[in-house]
Amino acid sequence: MKVIKLILLVIFLSCLVFAQEEQISSGQANALKILAERNGFTTELLNEYLNQEYGTTIDGLTKTTGIILIKKFQSANPPRPSEIRRIKPVVEKAPEKPTLATILEEGMSKRFHLIDKSVIEGTIVQIDDDICQIETADGLLFIPKSDILDETVEISKKDGTRYSGPVLKETPEDITIRSRYGDVVLVKRDIRDFDRYHSGKLVPMTEDKRKFFRGEAQLISILMDPTAFLLESQTFYVSGLSIGYGFTDRFMLTSKFGSGFSGDLNIHPKIRIFHKQTGTTESAASIGLGIHRAYPLTSLAAKYSHTIIDSNDVSLNEIKDIGIDDVLKEKNAKSMYSEFYFVLSKRRTLESGRGKVGWSIGFKTNTLPWIKPELNSGYSWSTESQFKMPFRVWASLEYDLRKNLKFVGSVWADNSNKTQNIEEVFKDYISDGTPFVLDSPGGEYYLFDFDFGFLYAFNENFRIGLHFQQPFLDFYWEFFEF
Repeated sequence: MKVIKLILLVIFLSCLVFAQEEQISSGQANALKILAERNGFTTELLNEYLNQEYGTTIDGLTKTTGIILIKKFQSANPPRPSEIRRIKPVVEKAPEKPTLATILEEGMSKRFHLIDKSVIEGTIVQIDDDICQIETADGLLFIPKSDILDETVEISKKDGTRYSGPVLKETPEDITIRSRYGDVVLVKRDIRDFDRYHSGKLVPMTEDKRKFFRGEAQLISILMDPTAFLLESQTFYVSGLSIGYGFTDRFMLTSKFGSGFSGDLNIHPKIRIFHKQTGTTESAASIGLGIHRAYPLTSLAAKYSHTIIDSNDVSLNEIKDIGIDDVLKEKNAKSMYSEFYFVLSKRRTLESGRGKVGWSIGFKTNTLPWIKPELNSGYSWSTESQFKMPFRVWASLEYDLRKNLKFVGSVWADNSNKTQNIEEVFKDYISDGTPFVLDSPGGEYYLFDFDFGFLYAFNENFRIGLHFQQPFLDFYWEFFEF
């Protein structure tokens, strides 16, 4: 009997041990995951911890080990992810090798970016044994080819053409690149989009404030006189006296809207007959024509009021109590009227590279001798030789002080020129019978005169000007690719 009892006890203990070694149940596994998550473990970290301590993941645990771990995670000092020993070595990512310049030639002149993040500006004067001798403002530098990073650009022009390749030469006004099909020199003013890459990486375009390509304000006129340069193609503008549109690079059309509002429809075509441009200079010659369909003869007489004299030999502009309507026989007469001018202009980059300087000279005349209005008795047109033929000869200057600030000036000989103060000009522009037109008969006559002022460009589209003769204050608003 005792032997039977002993056998049964052995069988019971064996079954108990076998049961304890069974695989962990799903309920135990879920409970263990929940407790571990409360202590900061993810499933991956929990398996890593179990592998470290028990040599298996959660699915390989026994019920006994599961019970022990559940009690352990419920204790006052449960396991933490920080206890995991990182046995896997951290593999550091190898640094990317820089892309070196593949084209380096004598004569290359630009900014060179080096592998130590240095940036120099100069010209390669000689290459000897893979050493580039680069002449800079700070002296002659000897730089190995293997230290110069590659520089490439992708450029889209305004006319839709596109080029890409390494940079060979760059100036404030143009850039030379080597395309697969030859070297190309691109004028920066013709560029629409420009992406630059150093060592294969796109870099943001940063402005060099001490060296800029051109002032924001590109002038088609200086003060009251035109230049030989035209609006860019498909560009519309509005100013205080006129509106205009650039049809092509050689032809633009403007109109004085104030005269148009008063019934005098007018157009002023401007045609470029000569143009030459290099990397640093630009020259042009243009002719212009103004055609007024119904120009008020009162405005024409007012413009030349100083040439109308009374019986006492006093000019009309000096008589305060007599107006144009009191002098003309036909007060409401209108006639076709035309102007013609020729202008030659040139501008170049300043030696410092900070902007441009430009000048223009021109000559203008009109059809006054053929349409002079008849005067009432007691008044007559002057017969002085200087008034026989209407003319204006001028020379003007523009100079970039900063990228957005320009100095402008002009000197002229004009037998229609009269000066007025700002109050008189403002009244003439706003309050008289021809708004937005400067045609007052008042003012003091000066055959020779000059003016100067400043032009501030808020951006490439809008600018204002301040100077010291009429109209004193002006604005100019462009709409590109209208």
